[in-house]
Amino acid sequence: MTTPDGDLPEDIESRIDPGSYDMELTQRHVALEFVFGDRPFYTVAQMHAALGSSVSPDTVRSRLDELEERNVLKSEQANNGNIYWLLSEDSDWPLPPDVEVEPKQDKMAVVEWRQKLHVQVAALSVLTAIIGTAITLIGTFQAGGYYQLPINTNNLLAYGLSAGLLSYFGLFLAGVLWFIELPSIDDIRQIIQSE
Repeated sequence: MTTPDGDLPEDIESRIDPGSYDMELTQRHVALEFVFGDRPFYTVAQMHAALGSSVSPDTVRSRLDELEERNVLKSEQANNGNIYWLLSEDSDWPLPPDVEVEPKQDKMAVVEWRQKLHVQVAALSVLTAIIGTAITLIGTFQAGGYYQLPINTNNLLAYGLSAGLLSYFGLFLAGVLWFIELPSIDDIRQIIQSE
């Protein structure tokens, strides 16, 4: 554990709460580990291990969050937790200097693709076609005398064929929307928020 007797830079020292001497883990302990420790960033578990402290990881998380509130640290969510680093003008964070950055992907992810309006309309149209086909088949088998349902055969066939026609219209609409490329709901929200 880094000794709490070290000297912190003045801009950090002025922002931390000195804490009481009966506290087992103070903001100063954590700040000293960031300034003099071997790592450029820490997770809660890494800071807990570095301090070798008998306090709980929740206490470590509390001190890290307190330092972030005081603009000593900065954090970013990574996996199931946060990574914390010293907020400094010299810092290139959130990217450490030894990380090679991959170029931005131009291809759309499946999640982004599924949020497109034309894809959603097409998916709904295909579902309607499947349901319409099932209803038409049921009506055809009923007309052949295989079984009798409480609904009229002509009505079953009419519902099934109507669903089929509706699905063709939906697929046509999805094609038109694909060519027009209307903005997504998220794009509209961003435009509204920027104004």
